[in-house]
Amino acid sequence: MKKYIALWLACIFVFMTAVPAGASEAESGWSDWAALSIERALRMEMLDANQSYDYQKEITRAEFSNLVFRLVSLSLRFGDWFIENVGEGAEALPETMVNPFADTQDVWVILLHHFGIINGKTETEFVSDAPLTREEAAVILIRAIDKTAAIEATELWYAYEDNAQVSEWAMPAVQRISNYGFMQGVGDNRFAPQDTCTMEQAVVVVMRVLDVCFPIWMEEVLLREMGELGYVYENDTWNYVTYDMATGRRVKPITVDAETFEILENTEFARDKDSVYHMASKVEGADPETFETIKESTGILYAKDKKRVYVYTQNSAVLVPVIGADPETFEVLECPYAKDKRDAYNGCLPLYVDDVETFEVLDGNGGINITPLETFLHPGSYSEET
Repeated sequence: MKKYIALWLACIFVFMTAVPAGASEAESGWSDWAALSIERALRMEMLDANQSYDYQKEITRAEFSNLVFRLVSLSLRFGDWFIENVGEGAEALPETMVNPFADTQDVWVILLHHFGIINGKTETEFVSDAPLTREEAAVILIRAIDKTAAIEATELWYAYEDNAQVSEWAMPAVQRISNYGFMQGVGDNRFAPQDTCTMEQAVVVVMRVLDVCFPIWMEEVLLREMGELGYVYENDTWNYVTYDMATGRRVKPITVDAETFEILENTEFARDKDSVYHMASKVEGADPETFETIKESTGILYAKDKKRVYVYTQNSAVLVPVIGADPETFEVLECPYAKDKRDAYNGCLPLYVDDVETFEVLDGNGGINITPLETFLHPGSYSEET
């Protein structure tokens, strides 16, 4: 997976190093309200640090396309599409990727068009140097979101005073981008759809989109890298697979009876004809025929079989018997307490209450006591926790 991502990034770098059309020779600075977004854009290479921009000048359609190309190039979905349609290690577009525009050879424009994000002013003219309107920006960004990271919008309708000036083809995008909060009115309840955007305005909006989409994109990358987790049959054996950022994918084989092995409703558990398994470990003494989980909340889980009750916490990562608990009458109270017909319990330990019928929890959510059974049976090595 890491090799895959590296190849994709190497490919798009070739196309991103070109200088955007229409960029000015001298940098004129930016407004205070845009400074943070522009500085972040430069650090993240959403803008070319070696390129001088006139941030308060109208952004052209070509410049905005370059900015959006850098945005979507961070997404795995664009990476998949790029490798499939352009190819690994490509330094030029394939002949099959026809440029429909007679007035531009900008590679990022051609790529975004074929990816389904931008169109020309006409079928054959992109008009690179034309200033970008606010409604055009809205449409392009909504397409970019839809192609790389679908985000739900509310159904709130923005009744801008100048809605009549919004082009029919742009109205859905204007409404959605307003709902997302990436673009909204310019004052006096106006969207100003035909007004143009400056470079700094465009950078601010694109960075807002990036802030929302980037976590979604990174989650997709991690899910791809992690692959299937939990109980996974691979290499002719059952395994329990976990993932962490430090070591990557961990595969631990488990010895099971393959013919009768099944994963339970709570997918941390499985069983075969002989044993119950919790993640990668066998639950010693558990009865596979009657084993079931009975309660789960906030990192604490209770399970039982015909012989005993078990409790598990994420902190301890150990499934241990609740000592002396009766499976038939056991009930979970407010964490970390439970009771049955004989006694009350904190975690796995009995409380030896005088009257279990009148036992009630006055203040729950305290510390839960998870002590392995063998430790409990040797009190000299046991230090009680509260």
